[in-house]
Amino acid sequence: MDYSELSDKAAENMRLALPLMKKHGVPMTPDNYAVWYEHVSGANAELSEKLQAMLTDNPILTESQCTGVYEQFFNVEKELVQVVEMRQELARLLKEVISFVYSTVAQTDRSNNHLAELLTRINRDMSPQEVHEVVEQILDETRQAMSNGEQLTERLNTAVAEVQTLKKELDQSKREAKTDTLTGLANRKAFDELVTKVTQDADNSGLDVCILFCDLDIFKEVNDKHGHLVGDQVLKVVSNTLKDSVKGRDLVARYGGEEFSIILLNTSLQNAKILADNIRKEIASKRIQRKDTRESLGQITMSFGVARYVPTEGVESFMQRADRALYMSKRKGRNCVSEAPPPII
Repeated sequence: MDYSELSDKAAENMRLALPLMKKHGVPMTPDNYAVWYEHVSGANAELSEKLQAMLTDNPILTESQCTGVYEQFFNVEKELVQVVEMRQELARLLKEVISFVYSTVAQTDRSNNHLAELLTRINRDMSPQEVHEVVEQILDETRQAMSNGEQLTERLNTAVAEVQTLKKELDQSKREAKTDTLTGLANRKAFDELVTKVTQDADNSGLDVCILFCDLDIFKEVNDKHGHLVGDQVLKVVSNTLKDSVKGRDLVARYGGEEFSIILLNTSLQNAKILADNIRKEIASKRIQRKDTRESLGQITMSFGVARYVPTEGVESFMQRADRALYMSKRKGRNCVSEAPPPII
């Protein structure tokens, strides 16, 4: 994104956020400001819907409501808390199963001892009644041992099912923590983690890694003219176009707002530039309409910056070069692709 555009957007968002906070009785704290800045920027539709629903009931927000919104959308410890809770539940489950197993084993030992003692009582001088009594006791012990085994099997099967449920919940939590709620793409956290990993792999093995930074041109005009819901519609269309343009091994992420990023593996710089230009042409050719009125939104375009990782340059240099390439595209008039300058090593 053009740095002058970024600065103008930040100033505009600040100008919009502060009066709204005052209007709704929101304390001017950094946490609350982050919430309302995100709201007026239109970058988080789910957050905006949450605020609108709260304000429908009461135009003045309480301190606990403000804290709740921040913790829901900005608390980076949320995933860690979920993991800790799942670990605690798993520990409880394992302790219960181990206790049950030990109890069953102890019962089995007692049964074995009792059976051994009954066997020693069997001799030639036993009366029919005594033989009958010993046989009944042996049968009782056998039935009890079988019952204990069945209970243990049943409890172990239940434990396996519970562990599988915990695993599914943990996998879902991980996916949600790394997924953008509006577009379904990977979010910035997922992008940052993968780009760090693949650049380390490139340092060790020479893996070819390229990234595309892409940004919708003058997207603010769409939001201002048509509203954020229509803007969200555009973001979804663009997201699907990006996702459909790459292979399964590559990652498409919503970097923030109308900014996207793509990690390309085993892809040369030349092929990355070709891909970026193909995506650019496809998006520019789309004629998106409002769903409610069928009104055309006009031509939607994107600018692209492309960079290839140079081993040992480091992830920060890599991303800065891609960002500068995107800035070059903005300066050249938008709706174009620019190659990143080489790193200074």
